[in-house]
This record gives sequence, C-alpha cells and structure tokens, in this order.
Amino acid sequence: MISCGIMPRMKTVRPLILAVALALIAIGSVSAAPGAPVLVNPGFECDDGYHPQAGIRGLIPNGWTAQLLAGDPDLVSTRMRFYYVCDHDPANFVERLEGYDSFIFAAQDIETPPEPGKPFDALIYQQVAVTPGVAYSLSGWMVSLCGGSSAANPCPPDYYMAKMIGLDPTGGTNPLAGSVAWVEDRRNFTETRWLNMQQAARAQSSTLTVFARVRSPYRWHGNHAFADAFSVVRAPSAQIIGLPTTQPGRQVAVRWQGDLGPDIPAIPNGKYSLLFDMQYRAGGGAWADWLIGQPAGSATFQAPACGSATYAFRVRPRAEQLVSGGAWPNHRYPGVWSDPATVTFTQAACASRVYLPYASR
Repeated sequence: MISCGIMPRMKTVRPLILAVALALIAIGSVSAAPGAPVLVNPGFECDDGYHPQAGIRGLIPNGWTAQLLAGDPDLVSTRMRFYYVCDHDPANFVERLEGYDSFIFAAQDIETPPEPGKPFDALIYQQVAVTPGVAYSLSGWMVSLCGGSSAANPCPPDYYMAKMIGLDPTGGTNPLAGSVAWVEDRRNFTETRWLNMQQAARAQSSTLTVFARVRSPYRWHGNHAFADAFSVVRAPSAQIIGLPTTQPGRQVAVRWQGDLGPDIPAIPNGKYSLLFDMQYRAGGGAWADWLIGQPAGSATFQAPACGSATYAFRVRPRAEQLVSGGAWPNHRYPGVWSDPATVTFTQAACASRVYLPYASR
C-alpha cells in the first residue's frame, strides 16, 4: 500500500525525468551525424527475399520496385532462374560478382523461335532516406551479354545492350524525368566483363532514388544482363583553395584538396585514396577538361595571351583503391563538382593591330 506522503514526490520527479530525457534526445538529435544510406538487399541475394509484382514476369528483390518501359523481359534472381531454388551450392554456378546470387534482366523468348530475344527496356529502383544538401555516391556492377554467353554467337556490330545506373536527387520514381542523372555503357561482355559504374548527386529532398536499368533495343537471341553489388555512401568532397580573385599577368597557381567523407573510410578492409579531375572555362563559356586523375596538390594554369580575362575552375573527387588487397567489391565512389572559383587576370586586353598597305614611289 502506498502512503499519501509519497504521491506528491512522484508527481514532482516524473516531470523532471521527462524534461531531462527530452533534453538529452534534443542534444543527441542535434549532434548526431546522419549515417550512410541503407539499401535493402544491395547484393540481390535470394535469401534476402524476392516478391511478385503485378505486370512483371519473374520475382523482384525485396526493397526494390520494377518498371517496364518497353517489352516484357524476365526479371528475377539469377540463382532461382537457372536452378529454381535459393541455395548456396558452389556446384550450381551462376554469374555474379559477390555473394552467391545476382539479378538478371533476360529478354522475352530469349532463345525461342521465330523471334528470340525480343527488345526491352526495364529497370528496378529503390528509394533511400538521405539528408537534403548532402552529396551521395552510387557504385554498382553490371554486365551485358548481347547474343548470349558464347563468343561464337556475336552481337551484330550495330547492335548493343545499354547498361545504366542512375540517381534522382529529388526522390522521384519516374526514370524519364529530367532530374535523373544517368550513366550508360553499351559495351558487350566480349569487351568488358563485370563493369563498375558510378554516379553522384547532391540530395534535394529527404529521399534519394537509385536506379538499375537495361535497355536492349534490338531483337537478338540470347540477350540478357546482370546486376550485382550496389552501394550508396556519402560522397567524397573537393574544393579549390587559395585562388586569388585577381592575378597580374596570364598565369596562376590553382590548388585543390578533398576529403573521403565519413562512410568510405569505414568500409571494412578499404584502402581508398582520392583522385581529382579539374575543369576550367573562360568567361561564361563551356567547361573544358584540364587535369584528370590527379592527387591533391596544385598546378599552374596558363591563360592564352588574348581573349577572356576571367576564368573559373572547378574540381571533382573520386575515391579509388589504388593498391591491391583492399575491400571487395572494388567500388569507386565519385563526388560532385565543387562550386566554381574565379580569377580575373589584370593584364590589359590585347591591342588591335591595323596593317596598312605599303606603297613605294
């Protein structure tokens, strides 16, 4: 039995505990940094679950949604397509990059006459929670097999299958929207096996959409492609430092540096370093490549003797493992272009020259 003398003390303590708890929560919410985006089933492993989707032939990995833009291909776990069971038996080989499974895009009637390998354009996408204003990097692996897996059945020279990955920084799910930033590769497996594809974007909302897409516009037997090992992290950053706003003469030292960010150094066994690409433009003109794949440092830019006196520079980082024995898969993570830094050369504009004819007497 509780005495009446204890009740007032309980009423006083409870609000105090609640106030302290709310204060601690508030402090934690301010100081805690957002973590890396969490992709559901990024390796397309059948153990992580697949589900049927209306209008789609096959099964779609949990966490992902499929969409058909053309045709009616099979979309399914590679292991379940070839062995009809989700197992880890090493004797039951399937094409994959890591783990024991991958995801296959297979043309309708892939080897069935009279019209095998019907054209298609299909994709899967997943939305992940992110922080607006933060740049994110997507790395994924794909391989396409136009004409099937035998080199004896080549794809015609003017045919191709396009492997594509994309990011929508607005969180939309329309693959045809202008907000989607796509990367595409049309090379067949005879030119490149599993290909690492990368893209980066700065989030414009609290949701980022990841796309994996295969576009096979020609009817050809055996056409299929695989996707595996997708990863999203907070992107590396880069900036130009110490660039003067004005500079005598026509040359200037451009310096740059960057940071891997919080997620890439946390990758188990990772041995990542930064490389940088540099671009410049004169006045309001188009961007032009200047330096590719450079470490952090500086370089001297020499402007032409005549022409625009104002130049802008920007830098983009990418994280790569430049030594062996690092993390597997060997993801590459690009960043986004930095804000431009501008310098104006103060040398006077080139004087106009007028040539007069010479006449002798």
